Amino acid sequence: MTLEEKKIYHQIHPVQLGVDFVTGFGAVFMLWQQSLWGIAVAFVPSTLVSLYIIAKVDLERYKASSFGLYARKHLASKSSDWMRFGGFAVMLMGGWLRLWWVIGAGFLGIVFIWCGGLLTPPKAKAEPPR
Repeated sequence: MTLEEKKIYHQIHPVQLGVDFVTGFGAVFMLWQQSLWGIAVAFVPSTLVSLYIIAKVDLERYKASSFGLYARKHLASKSSDWMRFGGFAVMLMGGWLRLWWVIGAGFLGIVFIWCGGLLTPPKAKAEPPR
């Protein structure tokens, strides 16, 4: 598996998803408390887990899964990465400003990017020529 593929499939590993979710909301909570340690919580654990998973974990079964196919088709672009990062930045800003609706908007933006492929109709298969 290439490094580029590992960068895609590590994102759907359950440990990575769990760390991102827990530390993301933990960071928002810490920023709400006006603790700048929230910035470290937002990025350090997730980065360390990403590096470990990419370096040490066999991601072939995730690549072969239906979730892997979905990730390859809908989450593998740089624009998708930046939009999800933008949603997270909005969440962090909402935490610092103590605005629940901004946190919610950022979170919904992330959810929309993750689920956006579910909203697009499947492409119809072309009929073979007669």
